[in-house]
Amino acid sequence: MALQGVMITVMKTFDSYAKGDGDSSTLSKSELINLVQKEFPALCESQKKDEILKGICGQMDMDGDSKVDFKEYVTFLACVTMALKESL
Repeated sequence: MALQGVMITVMKTFDSYAKGDGDSSTLSKSELINLVQKEFPALCESQKKDEILKGICGQMDMDGDSKVDFKEYVTFLACVTMALKESL
């Protein structure tokens, strides 16, 4: 898959989860948890699942408004990608 395809997938993934509560421009906390559980299943298999989810929600919501907009989502994904690169 070309990088452009990956970017389109990132956008579509955000959109598909964000539309759950009627505000398609942000992810609510429950939408974000749903996204993390389905898209990052390995994280949720950990015994520290609740702690990990709380940390992810806090890190993604950079402006503290209890919602995650697309910019916050993409920034978080970039940080996760950098962490994965360092771990390989």
